[in-house]
Amino acid sequence: MNLEELNKKIEKEYNEYLSGLGSSKKVNHLKEIQEFDNSMNKFWKEKYPKMSFDEKKKYWLASTHKGMRTQGEALGDEYSEFSKGWYDFAKEHEPDFDEIFDYVTKHLGFEFDWEEYSKRIEN
Repeated sequence: MNLEELNKKIEKEYNEYLSGLGSSKKVNHLKEIQEFDNSMNKFWKEKYPKMSFDEKKKYWLASTHKGMRTQGEALGDEYSEFSKGWYDFAKEHEPDFDEIFDYVTKHLGFEFDWEEYSKRIEN
């Protein structure tokens, strides 16, 4: 199963889950999602910009390491977390992302495949 098929399957199962919830549980569930989204937006708008350059490097290193490990274990493809949308999001929130990511790839603890990464962020 490729990533697109997996995403469609997850979306279908999530919609089935939502339709099976009672109205009050559904409202609570959607409220929790909104609160999470608000928390993430607050992080990117308020907390992240105040981080030092070193803190940003540590953030991206931890996030990338965890993401690649999780994707590798779940899908057998560590690079499936990278996409054009992911890269655009990163660049939108971090103008120096390419410099930071160069640091990240040198400190992941394994050899980073730049060719594979480049293919993923171009599409």
